[in-house]
Amino acid sequence: MTTKYKPYGSYEEGLSKRLKDPTYAAGYLNAVLQDRDADISTFLLAVADVARAHGMKNVATKAEFHRVGLHKMLRKKGNPEFRSVIKILKAIHLGFTIQPKPFAMAA
Repeated sequence: MTTKYKPYGSYEEGLSKRLKDPTYAAGYLNAVLQDRDADISTFLLAVADVARAHGMKNVATKAEFHRVGLHKMLRKKGNPEFRSVIKILKAIHLGFTIQPKPFAMAA
C-alpha cells in the first residue's frame, strides 16, 4: 500500500511552523508594525497567529489568562490592555523594543 503525499502544504501550516521560531515571529510582527496601512487590529491578528503557532492553551496558561479570554483579546475587534499584550508577548518569548526613527532634516 502506497501513501500519497500532497506536492504542496497549506499556507497556514507552513506559517505556523515558521512562527515557532522567535526570530521569524519577531520579523513577522515588526513587519506589521512598520506597515503604514496596518492598524492595531492587524497587529492583534498577527499576535494571534504567533500565539496559535505556540498553542493558544499553552500561551494562555503562561500569560495567566483564560483561553477563551485570550481568543477574545486577539480577535479583530479585541481591545486588550497594553499590559495584556506584554504578557502575551512574554509568553511567546518576545517583547517590544523602542528605537528612534530617522527623520529628514529640513533644508
